[in-house]
Amino acid sequence: MSKSFALRGIVLLTAAGLSLFGQDEKAYSQWMKDIAAANGQARKALEAKTSKQDVADAGQKLVALFTQVEAFWTQKGAADAIAASKAALAASRELADPKGIGPAQAELGKLNEQCKTCHAAHREKADGGFKIK
Repeated sequence: MSKSFALRGIVLLTAAGLSLFGQDEKAYSQWMKDIAAANGQARKALEAKTSKQDVADAGQKLVALFTQVEAFWTQKGAADAIAASKAALAASRELADPKGIGPAQAELGKLNEQCKTCHAAHREKADGGFKIK
C-alpha cells in the first residue's frame, strides 16, 4: 500500500511540474510577442523621429518584459540566455530614458542583437510557431 501511495505522489508531483513548465512557456511566449510589439513601437518612433516619449514608453515596456525574461532564464540556469537577457535589459533601460535619436537607435540595435543570439540558441520551429529548446 505504501509503495502505491508513494508512486501516486511521484506521478502527481511530476504532472504538476510539467504543468508549471507549460504555464511558464505560455507566459514566455506572450512576453516574446509583447517584446516584438514594443520593439516595433520603438523602431517606428525612431524612424518617424516622433517624440522621445514614444521611445521611452516602448523602453519602459521592454524593461518590464526583459525583467521577466531574465528571471525565467535564471530559473532555468541557462547562462547564455541570462547574459543576453541582462544585455537586452540594459539596452531597454537606455531606451526608457533616450538621450536622442542616434543613441536610441544604437541601443535598439544592441537589443535586437541579443534577441537574435538567444533565439539562435534557445528557439526552434514547431507546428504553428516556435518552442523553447
